[in-house]
Amino acid sequence: MDDQQTINNEWHEAEERMRTFRFFAIDGKRQQGDRFLQPWLFGHVYASGSRSRGEKRRASKELKRFFDQKELLKILDDAGEYRDQLMEAQLYDSADKYLEICRDDDGFGRKMFGLMRMKADEKEDKIIRDVYVSMIPLLFSLENLEERFTMIRALDQACRTLYPQRLEDMKILVEKMPDESIRSVLPEFEERD
Repeated sequence: MDDQQTINNEWHEAEERMRTFRFFAIDGKRQQGDRFLQPWLFGHVYASGSRSRGEKRRASKELKRFFDQKELLKILDDAGEYRDQLMEAQLYDSADKYLEICRDDDGFGRKMFGLMRMKADEKEDKIIRDVYVSMIPLLFSLENLEERFTMIRALDQACRTLYPQRLEDMKILVEKMPDESIRSVLPEFEERD
């Protein structure tokens, strides 16, 4: 077996183990659950809160608990040199799925105590603001969370992919961020014709 085949086999095995961990059966449903949606849900919940030091500590604790699961750590340790690539792939893919769920979920796009549905453009505004005004700054503030920069870039890319027509709005929100050092984590917004 040549070196390339060995590399392909090692990557495929690591990817398969991660897929088995990530996706799980839900009783009584045909669809599968996705464990990697959990960090995004934690991020959303804690970013929507008071943003006090206590809330940040709780957010950090919940996210670290997710990333410190024994089974997940074992898969990543066994992945060796593919560890970071494997984690990054899961975070980018799950960020895409998380924002798509937000966009498509009728319950997410409600206002007035859940009585009225948001219009499509209002929902877009809410999702974009949640990402750039709440979630990314929260993640950036969690200095002891090793995965924070990957999560920030994954959310940013997912938002840019989901709403390419709103890049200018995203750029404005990034420029208004109080902590300018967050900008160094995000790729530049390319000028559109």
